[in-house]
Amino acid sequence: MIRSLYVRITATFLIIVLISIGVAFLFTNQMFKRDARGQLPNQMDKSIDRIEQLYAVSKPSSMQEFLNEMSALQGQSIIAINSVNRLVAVGDRSELMVERLTYDQLARVFSGSTVRLEVFNREEGGPPLPPAYGRLVQFGNEKWALFVQMDRFPQNSNFIWTAVTLLVTLLLVGSVLILVAARYLVRPLKMMTNAATRMSEGDFSVRLPARRGDELGELAEGMNKMALSLSQLEMMRQDFVSNVSHEIQSPLTSIGGFAEALRSEEVTEAERERYINIIKQESMRLSRLSENLLNLASLDSQQHPFHPQTYRLDRQLRDVVLACEPHWLAKRQTLELYMEETVIVADQDQLNQVWMNLFSNSMKFTPEGGKIFCSLTEQDGFAVVRLTDTGIGISEEDRERVFERFYKGDVSRDRSQGGSGLGLSIAQTIVSIHGGSIVLDPDADQLAGASFVIRLPLAPPAS
Repeated sequence: MIRSLYVRITATFLIIVLISIGVAFLFTNQMFKRDARGQLPNQMDKSIDRIEQLYAVSKPSSMQEFLNEMSALQGQSIIAINSVNRLVAVGDRSELMVERLTYDQLARVFSGSTVRLEVFNREEGGPPLPPAYGRLVQFGNEKWALFVQMDRFPQNSNFIWTAVTLLVTLLLVGSVLILVAARYLVRPLKMMTNAATRMSEGDFSVRLPARRGDELGELAEGMNKMALSLSQLEMMRQDFVSNVSHEIQSPLTSIGGFAEALRSEEVTEAERERYINIIKQESMRLSRLSENLLNLASLDSQQHPFHPQTYRLDRQLRDVVLACEPHWLAKRQTLELYMEETVIVADQDQLNQVWMNLFSNSMKFTPEGGKIFCSLTEQDGFAVVRLTDTGIGISEEDRERVFERFYKGDVSRDRSQGGSGLGLSIAQTIVSIHGGSIVLDPDADQLAGASFVIRLPLAPPAS
């Protein structure tokens, strides 16, 4: 139970409130005592005036009885000494006052001064005693040195009880309010916990209210974004599995069908040869698909070997064009190259795969007699390669998804023949590993042919 955030918040608040109340009470009490001690001399002076006035009004016959009544009435210890050294002492601490009184202080009082007389406890460690104050008064026809001391420092019991009542009320009201507030604070966290539990079970449709402007609101917004990302990732995973299953099922069906046809005794030798070629092509298609999937998984794992070296990028592009010469010559296509001498530090084998994929697509989807243009320039520390063809182009709805895995565009445009839809994904991943980018040229008319722009840093990325 103590591990509950609700209990922790409540307990923390109560501890803070108790400490604050204790500190506030001690501070207020000390301030009150300081103020009371500062007013003590005026109070003592008024007390002496009051005694003098009462004596003049009452005209008592006995000084001892009169001072006893004043001591009991005002809660004070009093000593009075006349000019012939007659001493009258009343009160619990009158003896201590007599012990501390000196002839010099007495003489100063008879000369008209007001004297402060420090009084100390006989017992060590006892509470401090208020000082006594003395001055000259007129009792009848005689002059007396009158010293008055309060039995204790002035305290205001009403103030203390009021303060205690106020602080206890604050504690009780604050405790009730923090119970409600803690439940209000913990409720969003419980909602987030439930949402996280649902997401862990595969339900990514959960959304949290993110109208709060505080840290909890930011956390809820972050969890909503995470749920959306996980939902998209789950959709991509399902699409990936579906696409892989489809890509594998199609050649397997062909292989199974033609293999079954070969078992027939009525198959001619020409048909047998054609069936065997189809089975061989479908097997090679499966092999290429498997190889591409393994390559893509290796690239995604960030454990793919990366061996940068310095070489001429323009020479590599020319070598790729020469390697593809049988294909573009067979379709009577024209390749135009505009190359600047460019030295780059990169993984030559990986980039070779990028150029082979791009050139293969251009040659595949460019009709006979078409043209393919390739240029290489240096701009701001980047090697910029532009590859444009006069093929069937890319529709507007396909441009945003052309780099998705297994995406082949509009089947009616015959752009998906012979491929698995992984070539551009692999090319994009390799370029990203090199710290570059590959995009469709926004300035080119994609309906008149495909045009790609590849930017690669001349030096490898810092990682």
